[in-house]
Amino acid sequence: KDALTPMDGVVVVGGVYSEKFRVPDEIDGLATYMGMPEAQVEMLKEVSRATAKVDGVAVQDGYELWLHVMAFSVECAWSVVQIGHKSVLRRLYLWSSRRAAERDLVDEPHTLILSDSRARYCLDFTHSMNWELRRSSVEVLREGLGRLRRVAASYRPREQRSLLEYVPDLQAEENPLTTPVRVNWRVLEGLCRDVPVDFRDLLMRRGVGVATLRFLAICANRLYDVTPTLEDRAVVEARAAPVGDDSEQLCYDLLEAIRYSKLNEMRRTELETRVEGFIDWYFGPRQN
Repeated sequence: KDALTPMDGVVVVGGVYSEKFRVPDEIDGLATYMGMPEAQVEMLKEVSRATAKVDGVAVQDGYELWLHVMAFSVECAWSVVQIGHKSVLRRLYLWSSRRAAERDLVDEPHTLILSDSRARYCLDFTHSMNWELRRSSVEVLREGLGRLRRVAASYRPREQRSLLEYVPDLQAEENPLTTPVRVNWRVLEGLCRDVPVDFRDLLMRRGVGVATLRFLAICANRLYDVTPTLEDRAVVEARAAPVGDDSEQLCYDLLEAIRYSKLNEMRRTELETRVEGFIDWYFGPRQN
């Protein structure tokens, strides 16, 4: 965010997830300063909100988002980087406007999901094989609140303990289609009264969170026999070797790229100085 300014034609907004409510204002200010049309500004704000809702609610992999960063250019090309955490594990979600132009934002829209590990169960509504789950999650709302309440009463009560909880040192992951979920009936009542037109509309409705979507998945399974895939799409990250000569060479390659870039001279000199300072600090002065 410090290195790129509107003068470069590319800017970065966002940061830690607790500051996500500032992102629309950041987009407003920077995009307007860059002379972007109002329609593009509103589109960027909608993309920011949609990507956060997809990774935080529709991709139910057990990771909680803590970083949301968006970069966009004056031509309205954009990329989003989000990071989630689960205990000591981390997961990276990457988005790009090119990929989003080719697919719907709720149908495997990611450029990449990179993780420390894969979950045994991942209720991913955006998985390409879960198209029927997305459709059925909207359709069950037409069954009415009474029938949904009967589904909620038919599975294991939340107060009933699982035997897995008494197995020592077992970090058990439970099937999301059989595990009890706390239902917000006020939200469901509103959805049944005004049924969304499609899954994307459902996801973006105010109040729709992880528990609401999971309950609708349970209803689709019980009422329509829809069995979604619970495959985790994440690519497991190979741990890098300790920093060595290759890493140092990459830093010098980056320095060369900056020197021959088309950035304006002041910005290029600033970045060159910062990278040179990092190399000297981390690796020590290079021997001739």
